[in-house]
Amino acid sequence: MIMDTKEIKEEARGLAAELTALRRYFHAHPEQSWQEVHTQQKIREYLDRQGIPNVPSTKTGVIATLKGKKSSDTVLGIRADIDALPITEESDPGYKSQCPGTMHACGHDTHIAILLGTAKILAAHRDELPVTVRLIFQPAEEYIADSGAFHMKDDPLVQECSRIIALHIQGEVPYGQANLQSGPIMAASDTFDVYVQGQGGHGAHPEKTIDPIAAGVAFYNSVQTLVSREIRALDAAVIGITAFQSGTTSNVIPDTAHLMGTCRTFTPALREQFPVQLQRVADGIGTATRTKIRVDYHFGTPVMVNDEAVTATGLEAAAAIFGRENVITQEPRMGGEDFAKYAAPKAMLCLGGGFVDGRQRYPQHSPYFDIDERALPLGVAWFLEYIRRYGKELEK
Repeated sequence: MIMDTKEIKEEARGLAAELTALRRYFHAHPEQSWQEVHTQQKIREYLDRQGIPNVPSTKTGVIATLKGKKSSDTVLGIRADIDALPITEESDPGYKSQCPGTMHACGHDTHIAILLGTAKILAAHRDELPVTVRLIFQPAEEYIADSGAFHMKDDPLVQECSRIIALHIQGEVPYGQANLQSGPIMAASDTFDVYVQGQGGHGAHPEKTIDPIAAGVAFYNSVQTLVSREIRALDAAVIGITAFQSGTTSNVIPDTAHLMGTCRTFTPALREQFPVQLQRVADGIGTATRTKIRVDYHFGTPVMVNDEAVTATGLEAAAAIFGRENVITQEPRMGGEDFAKYAAPKAMLCLGGGFVDGRQRYPQHSPYFDIDERALPLGVAWFLEYIRRYGKELEK
């Protein structure tokens, strides 16, 4: 690329105000998984203004391509997820969500802004690009049972990518730091539904009913022992019930109960055991309580593994942008990431977006989640520096 590292940092910093405005716009106008119609439209309008060819993909996604006179046929993919969560924002930052019950509580508004800013700078230096760059704006990352990457990975434009990189903002990592390391960084993430069929009746005569609530409670309590008594202590695992729905009034025993939950692990063999274990518990509780209990298990995202070679390039780029002392190592996280579903070698950098005042930091998926927006130009700079260094590697 025509720019060196110093120029990359300067151009990214020069875009700070626009990046902030973009991020705040998308934060104020969030859309949940598979509903990102307005978001898709705004992304395409911005790309059109930069003269960047783009096409819709995977219902509400967008894929754009930048190829200049010096670009090789090697395609580097850069992915940003674009959906929000079904969460009501509790704080009022001045760019609060205008969509009740929906919030960018995971930072995907940040990812959109960073990738759009990257696109703008790349477009201005299009003819100096050493590789073809494919910008992937992916919908529905948060929808574990049917996520956007599961479908977008099959788009021919995505399948042309030699490698794919991404970043994820982290509200609990201080601004100015970044985490990148090879190997497993996020767990396999699955969900399950448990349906309990009983026999309803009057609350005054439980002996004439088959109580699904009692069965659901027994199932919940039994599940708590799976990790502590059936899984090796050295194997990280989570099996959690996160929702319990049954009944509508105080004097009626209902017919049914519905429980929902999630399973997380870094061990593929252990992951395969989860649905068997859950159904075994369901069968035993069903027999004991005279109910019929069915478990529907939904395999979601596999373990997210940063490829060694892709990560190596990213680490050199990160050292140049953040300073080697600010590139930190973290323990793998039990959160899931559907970026894992893309077939090409890949790596994801975790971008520090935490405020200097630790009291202002909230974890992802909190209704108070927000970021230090000074992180935005750093994300752009890392993408640009990665492209520059990847191009040099290919020349060798």
